Amino acid sequence: MQTESESSRPFRDKKDPHEQEQREEDIRLSLIGYAIRAPSHRNSQPWKVALRGTGRIVLSIDHSRVARALDPSGRQAFLSCGTFLENLDIAARASGYRADIDLFPAGWPDPGKPLHDPVASIDLERDERVQPDPLFHAIPIRQTNRRPYSGKAVPLSVAGELAAAGDGELVPFGFTNDRNLIREIRDLVTEALARELSDRERFREYCEYFRFTDAEAARHRDGYGLAQSGQGKIIRFFTGAFLFSRESVLRNPEAFSRRAVSDLGKILEKCGGIGWLSTKGDFYIDQVRAGRAFERIHLKACSLSLALQPVASPLAGYREMEEVRARLSELLAIPGTHTIQLLFRTGYAKRVPQTPRRDISDFIVS
Repeated sequence: MQTESESSRPFRDKKDPHEQEQREEDIRLSLIGYAIRAPSHRNSQPWKVALRGTGRIVLSIDHSRVARALDPSGRQAFLSCGTFLENLDIAARASGYRADIDLFPAGWPDPGKPLHDPVASIDLERDERVQPDPLFHAIPIRQTNRRPYSGKAVPLSVAGELAAAGDGELVPFGFTNDRNLIREIRDLVTEALARELSDRERFREYCEYFRFTDAEAARHRDGYGLAQSGQGKIIRFFTGAFLFSRESVLRNPEAFSRRAVSDLGKILEKCGGIGWLSTKGDFYIDQVRAGRAFERIHLKACSLSLALQPVASPLAGYREMEEVRARLSELLAIPGTHTIQLLFRTGYAKRVPQTPRRDISDFIVS
């Protein structure tokens, strides 16, 4: 991945048109390298990109990486496209480029069907007027921290800084550090995870991107494992070798499910605060916007040395979760005209290893 100075250096000499075309492609690869560091559901990285002309990037969803049982509406995929676009936009500014983002260039998508047309077309233009975004420096170090947090409350003043980093007009931000409300949210979230894992196909998808051993993690450049939950190497070895192997878990999912629900309850109990993002509509464009706002909040949290982890289960779009979603909206006083797009815990914790990313070439299609 290029640094900011490296990515801007080649564009000083513009005498050779062929050389300039090649250099334009190089900056796109550099920006894609930053974009793919964005978070995605279970670190599935559901993006594919095409390079068009000398300065265009076309972003689409890789449907082979969308969990259809866990995410039947595709919400998580569109949120992930939003996080990708925000990283790309921030990185472009840092390199002196304006990223003109055209959402759904093939036309307004049908909200009831999977989208196979592009999510966005991005045209890059050199522009000396663009101002670097201070959040750029957080992109390489941002991480989803799944370990238990310290229990120290996140002050409301700090939550205000997170809110200011997002898009409060189109994507309202909510937050609580009230222990009683956090416990009520915890009870709903653990109930949601238990419902989620009670279905065999959803359980299979849940495990698909979970790396039970370090050996599994080394073979893949996606997903996440016990290391991102703060487990040391020795504990990871014994857990994967003797307690929960992929084979034993898939044969008998009940024990793993009980452990997952119990662990989630414990880490939510000790978080420093819970935040959420909502939108007035629930179209694909709202989900992309929410993803962009969330990435800015996540990057800001990282710059403030805050740990953060999204909590997806209670917002899932399948029928068995409708009641939980409704109760969560009521608990958080979300208006009936709005939809919760993201729920996350935040707080103070030691860093964990970052989740891996596939090679840039794996995302590029013709």
